[in-house]
Amino acid sequence: MAGFRASYVEEMARIQERVQALFDELLLRAGVVGDAAGGADTLPGSWSPAVDILETGEAFLLYAELPGVEREDVDLTVEGRRLEVSGRRRPLPADRAFARMERSYGRFRRVFELPAAIDADRIAAVLKHGVLRVELPKRRPEADPGTIPIEQRGGS
Repeated sequence: MAGFRASYVEEMARIQERVQALFDELLLRAGVVGDAAGGADTLPGSWSPAVDILETGEAFLLYAELPGVEREDVDLTVEGRRLEVSGRRRPLPADRAFARMERSYGRFRRVFELPAAIDADRIAAVLKHGVLRVELPKRRPEADPGTIPIEQRGGS
């Protein structure tokens, strides 16, 4: 009977490791990597902000829910068509006695691959009432250098 229990415990440990590996892979695919997946500066219950991205003819508009996050704790980077929103929500002071604690704190990171190149020089971002709004203008198509279109008109 003791042999059965030892193999049972070993099998459960292997299953637990596999589930953790699958969870970590899911976080990587969702763009929640690095610190948000268990780094040293992350508290239990790490979080990932909800994001909406709208597309217009001229730009992409990103809205991210960041309640309790200060402007100086948010970073935006753009490279080509790749947008990264990262930062952290700091916990309340530890000297308080919580009767209940449900909100998540710690670092977050979201990465998005947009379907068109972005004009990084014209990006505008505002954090207001806990919502980050980022306007990402699309890069304007440029004419091929050296190619001059020729119009056809009547006559010779």
